[in-house]
Amino acid sequence: QNTSNMSISFQVEQRTRYAVVRVDGEPALEEFLDFIAQIGAQSQAWPTPRLLVDLRSIRSLKSFTEHYAIGGAVARHMAHLNQVASVVPADRITRASEKTAQKAGVNLAVFTSEGGAIAWLTGAAA
Repeated sequence: QNTSNMSISFQVEQRTRYAVVRVDGEPALEEFLDFIAQIGAQSQAWPTPRLLVDLRSIRSLKSFTEHYAIGGAVARHMAHLNQVASVVPADRITRASEKTAQKAGVNLAVFTSEGGAIAWLTGAAA
């Protein structure tokens, strides 16, 4: 399914062992936090508790402070998921969202390749 909301759009694909959400756009932080809440609510009905979020097409949200806020939102809205993998451009990785979510007990890991994220989600050797 495709969903468009202001300056962010996303597509959800259910795979056998995990779901994939591909995100595109240039959202402000508040829009992105709303998106996390929306995916958190939708994912409660999904058949698998593992999620890969592809953020490589997001052209905003580059600061450490924003990543910290995103990690907090993931912790609030995605605690029901066993694993959450996000894929980001290599020049965008701060680990702030990962550390924030993990401190709150959510198993979020950030990757720079989709292959690495899939290996982690499926338990395969990277």
